Amino acid sequence: MSPPASLEFSNSSGVAVSCEARGSPEPDVRWIDASGKDAVTLPRIREVLANGSLYFPAFPGELYSSEVHTATYRCAASNAAGTILSREMRVRAGEYHFTLPSKTNKKRGI
Repeated sequence: MSPPASLEFSNSSGVAVSCEARGSPEPDVRWIDASGKDAVTLPRIREVLANGSLYFPAFPGELYSSEVHTATYRCAASNAAGTILSREMRVRAGEYHFTLPSKTNKKRGI
């Protein structure tokens, strides 16, 4: 299964995206960033799971990292036959604020 072309999520929700590959021998699945480096687990920010998923947990605003949360990733599957890459997935995480309308105090005329 190929990852989506874009992935947007709120810092209060987090998200996981999977990547699956089949072959013989069984391929190793990993995630790479736009520079071609392996994406690694960064506690509380990004986790590379053993099942091939890339997990972005919910995070407080002060842990936002543009290198992680506004970045491009690809899934790579490798075995003895070679390596295949998924399409690029553009990730965008943000802190979303919801503003409720305030109540106005109205003076009653007598």
